[in-house]
Amino acid sequence: MDCRSIEFSFEKSEVRIKKYEQAFRPMVLIRILLFALYLLGAKRTVVASLVKIPEESVKTTLRVLLRDGYPALLDRRSSDIGAVPIKVPRNISVRLEGQWCVVDLGENDKQLKILAAHKVHVRTILLSLLNAGLLSTEEIALVLGISSAHCRELAEKLAQCDVGSSLLDKRQGQRCDYLIGPVQKAEIIQQFAARVATGYPATSEVITAVVNEQTGCVVSDRTVRWHMNKLGLVSIKKTLPRLMEALKKKL
Repeated sequence: MDCRSIEFSFEKSEVRIKKYEQAFRPMVLIRILLFALYLLGAKRTVVASLVKIPEESVKTTLRVLLRDGYPALLDRRSSDIGAVPIKVPRNISVRLEGQWCVVDLGENDKQLKILAAHKVHVRTILLSLLNAGLLSTEEIALVLGISSAHCRELAEKLAQCDVGSSLLDKRQGQRCDYLIGPVQKAEIIQQFAARVATGYPATSEVITAVVNEQTGCVVSDRTVRWHMNKLGLVSIKKTLPRLMEALKKKL
């Protein structure tokens, strides 16, 4: 990394160091700067003069950093820092097992079992584990039956919002009849009643073709069938002819 072409600002450096002293102890900042300058190729004597500590201290710090790594940057003499915890890797995994989503915690055969039918519960647990870095996107996406991209998107939403606004399905469906208006509904009822009464076929496919022709719209067979069920026409298919015959006798 060649930094010879970079122009450094002494004024900005002072402002930035003072700002970050609020988050880092001064000695920790000095060690970070010391280590960075050394990695960039500066001599130890130059590093010592820039960070204003003895050259022997620079040598000691570099030696401890090489031996201990990241913990050596911390001021471990401070009572409130404490020892740096050592993370023990655990083989956490997830799988579907019958009606259960099973998370193996990788410790003494401990498991977390959630009913797979409880989708919001399952997503909340698995995506929380993903955000914690304990499970991979690929294995969670496989269990949830979604793409890896969608899995990452849901995890990001959960990290930013509560479960209610990030994982619950808020789709409410179509609240108004856009393609099937009063004219189309009247034609469906009329065609259905006339065909049932006269013995002609009254299937949704036949009625769809007639409705499209008579009203000049283009609706699908599935839409017409849904409205026929919604209007209750299917339930009167057998009773309508008998009712018409009974009424004729009364005339």
